[in-house]
Amino acid sequence: MKSLLGGTCVKIVTLVIIVLMSSSQSFSADTLPLTGHAAEVYRRAQGGRWFADAAKLNPEVIPTSDSQSFIVVWKAAGTVPKHWIVSLHGSHGFATDDLALWYPHIKNLDIGLVCVQWWIGTDDTNKAYYAPMQVYREIDIALQKFGVQPGTVMFHGFSRGSANSYAVTALDAGRGKHYFSLSAASSGGVGLDYPPTRAILEGKFGDHPLKGTRWITVAGAQDSNPDRDGIPGMRRTAAWLKEQGATVIETIEYPKEGHGALMLNPKNVRHVLDLFLNERH
Repeated sequence: MKSLLGGTCVKIVTLVIIVLMSSSQSFSADTLPLTGHAAEVYRRAQGGRWFADAAKLNPEVIPTSDSQSFIVVWKAAGTVPKHWIVSLHGSHGFATDDLALWYPHIKNLDIGLVCVQWWIGTDDTNKAYYAPMQVYREIDIALQKFGVQPGTVMFHGFSRGSANSYAVTALDAGRGKHYFSLSAASSGGVGLDYPPTRAILEGKFGDHPLKGTRWITVAGAQDSNPDRDGIPGMRRTAAWLKEQGATVIETIEYPKEGHGALMLNPKNVRHVLDLFLNERH
């Protein structure tokens, strides 16, 4: 009897180990529809701080149209969300970490999430990131895939993602599908000498493409680069947006946080989500 029970226990333990190994591999680059450079970028993402938390959510990971990167999409199983967030991470960031950070705030809401892995290199040069037109191309493809309707999306950019959010939103409003009803610029001010911003001012995305767009700006008083990304920088950005004909519906300034004042404070996130879900045009 002892040997029989012992053998049974060994088999159960072995089965559990196999299941656990399979589950841990199910979110690996080798088992996803990613090849070449996209698979390599995804492997780097596996080293992200919150990758393990993202993996537990079993999101859909899809390759970009040029096979250079990937997009992470999450929505509650069996649902067709009425609202969506598209999130653009900061320097040296990962879409999987963006998912993990947003999830606790949207898990009980009628919101789907699209996170774009737009850092496709290994350094911090502009060539290591998708340009705004490439970012928007992939957003458009992903939103079409999931049947997302115009005017149902909040576009969020953090840090470097925020600095590029002005051009991406200009593309959506001036040349695109008008998906974005609201854009949230978090800790990343506009740079007038930055090539994507110059493209806006030169009319490459349409005539006054930011006119009529709606914005929330967020900044922390403890930001290490206050004139660019902190409260002074984001106040300057809000004023510039208004000069472009945009509406800044809210300016959030948090005295106790630095870079990343939005996601580091749950109250700020809830406030932004309330503004998004309850906005009236």
